[in-house]
Amino acid sequence: MPRGSAQKNAQPTAAILDSQSVKNTATSTARMGYDAGKRIKGRKRFFLVDTLGNLLASCVVAANCHKGTTAAKVWDALSLPNELLDQVRTVFVDGGFGRRFYQQLAQCGIQAQVPTGVLARKGRFFIHAKRWVVERSIAWAGNNRRLAKDYERKIAHANAWLYVATIRRIARLA
Repeated sequence: MPRGSAQKNAQPTAAILDSQSVKNTATSTARMGYDAGKRIKGRKRFFLVDTLGNLLASCVVAANCHKGTTAAKVWDALSLPNELLDQVRTVFVDGGFGRRFYQQLAQCGIQAQVPTGVLARKGRFFIHAKRWVVERSIAWAGNNRRLAKDYERKIAHANAWLYVATIRRIARLA
């Protein structure tokens, strides 16, 4: 849903960040790795969404990159050219992002918070009060057949498909 039709300010003050490891196909051979925690050979997608689930920024990296370290490295690259992130003061993340990412955000005047309210538990998977929005956005992206696995040879093309999926979703709502 566009922020204007939800009677929200055009620039969000809070965002939610999460990552998703996706398997690759034989065509996606550039910059891939093995995520030992999830046992997936492929790439890792970072989703930064507003509180309505709209994609603000995204990044695709090799799956063997630690999410906290990688997010700290790419935060400036994502936020500098993006006017949508100028007013963001709070970023909700999970506990896996770590101290380095929290320090990087603090230098930018942004507070990183780990939500504590658990809405649902399913085995080792917990849905938190604020972070369910990014999980829903990742599921919306997964509705596009092209994003079920990583088919793209180049990282830039894989990242572009995340934006295409968001545009398709918003166009259906209009």
